[in-house]
Amino acid sequence: PLSLSFRLFGNILADELVVVVLVSLVPLVIPIPVMFLGLFTSGIQALIFATLAAAYIGESMEGHH
Repeated sequence: PLSLSFRLFGNILADELVVVVLVSLVPLVIPIPVMFLGLFTSGIQALIFATLAAAYIGESMEGHH
């Protein structure tokens, strides 16, 4: 679970850093699609995080029965 948290943090941080660099280098037109792509990517990351967390919790609960 700790590695899952680090993975999620790294992916979200990298996306935000790319957007910040693009905003500082390019006018407003280019970063807008990148921001939408970032929203889509964040949604996928949240889905993966929830799925893996549920799998980890499910496996830990099976061991206690």
